Amino acid sequence: MKQDFIIYTKMLEVVLWSFEKINTFPKKQRFVLGQQIENSALGALRYIIEANNVREIMLIQEKLQQLNVELEVLRSLYRVAFEVRFIKASSLGYITKKIDEVGRIGGSWQKKIRTKTP
Repeated sequence: MKQDFIIYTKMLEVVLWSFEKINTFPKKQRFVLGQQIENSALGALRYIIEANNVREIMLIQEKLQQLNVELEVLRSLYRVAFEVRFIKASSLGYITKKIDEVGRIGGSWQKKIRTKTP
């Protein structure tokens, strides 16, 4: 499914950008806040992969809901990184836009699945 590949690619961009940005955090915070951001981004990627690999509609919906929650956590973690001045406003704006894009694609995937449900 083309949409599945697009959401995976967009989330992979978020993951790669995150790993690069976390390297600029103060050393101690790379292992605290940075680790949380990495885990959250990788968790979101995992939910996309899992949703793409299950065939039961209810399980796909569950994974996409978990993705939605994980994206919200990721946004919040980046907001914390901004508030403690580990990233600039421009970086926060950029990554928030990317995360929102993944969220919109996930939402349209959920909507598409709902229309298939008898």
